[in-house]
Amino acid sequence: MNYSFFRKNAEKVRKVMREKGIDVFILTNQQKISYVAGTYHNDWNAGNAVFLWANREPTLLVSNNEKGRVEIEGYIKDIQYWNLAFTDVTPSTFIERSVEVLKEYGCEKSVIAVEEPSINWRFYNNLITKLPNATFVDGEDMINEIMMIKDEEELEIMRRVCAISDAGTQAIIENVRVGITEAELIGYAELAMRKLGCTYYYTPNQCCFDNRIHCDHVPTDRVLRIGDKICYDLHPVWHEYRSDHFRTIAFGQPDKEYAKMADFLTDTLHKLNEMLIPGQSTSEIERWFRAKVKEGGYPDVGIRDIGHGIGTGHLPPFFLQDKDWILQENSVVCISPYIFDPGNYNLLMEYMVIVRKNGPEFLHKHKLGLIVVNP
Repeated sequence: MNYSFFRKNAEKVRKVMREKGIDVFILTNQQKISYVAGTYHNDWNAGNAVFLWANREPTLLVSNNEKGRVEIEGYIKDIQYWNLAFTDVTPSTFIERSVEVLKEYGCEKSVIAVEEPSINWRFYNNLITKLPNATFVDGEDMINEIMMIKDEEELEIMRRVCAISDAGTQAIIENVRVGITEAELIGYAELAMRKLGCTYYYTPNQCCFDNRIHCDHVPTDRVLRIGDKICYDLHPVWHEYRSDHFRTIAFGQPDKEYAKMADFLTDTLHKLNEMLIPGQSTSEIERWFRAKVKEGGYPDVGIRDIGHGIGTGHLPPFFLQDKDWILQENSVVCISPYIFDPGNYNLLMEYMVIVRKNGPEFLHKHKLGLIVVNP
């Protein structure tokens, strides 16, 4: 792992902090910690943070059961610990130690940025209570805007992690057969992705043979039969950057109506892709897509967005009707349009692109459209 890359990411944020007069930014969201530190921390500890100082190297605060690992992994040398109650040292909490760190570094009257609204309310309430003379500001939009635009080194990492998920797709296609289970089939994908360097999955990889279920289905021992639709969603991580890749496979030739729907969605996506250029409005693209689905005579239940930004986690721009972002060059977006009739059928294609002036750069090798595998 080249941790100097994450030090560079941290400096991107610190530069803007200095311009805005922010003394320290407390980062507790894993995707933000990954972006500036390059390290992963288990959420079960209920207390991980990077104190990103405007004018000195960062401080990492984690539970003491991570001691040893974090002293070797990552570039951050100033590591502070809070003590879990089951150890043989005096217990302390993440919140207590956070306040102590801020006071140790003289932040009683500093400008402190936090992540709103994702910051834990109890944590935030204790900060403003224990540091009444400090000024707290929302830094969420600031860091999201920095994370949205990728430099060339980041784009190369995104290309690599998408190639890893492509290998997972190919492994699924090659191992489809009557009688295989959802869990076994996704296992082939996971093995292929691990072989190419995938370090972990930021949420479980999903696989479903029941086309009535929309997504987020944990694989089971259900067996594959001819006529099933295979819906799967892959979530590999490489160098802390993520791929999000959902496709639908027909096992055997689909009926005419389903094939017609797949062709309609594919044609619509080709037109949508022409809009993925700098300056376009995400809410306008969202509304355009939903109007097209309605014109085609298909249901639009509006249960989820049709796209989002991605890097070390999900981030803006989001493709929503009620909030707007403007696409920017060299941002990476995950497009996930779908046609869904609750309890009856599902068809979704999710793929990632780099927003470019002359049109999107596609990061996956498999063509859009329903994938058909014959028994």
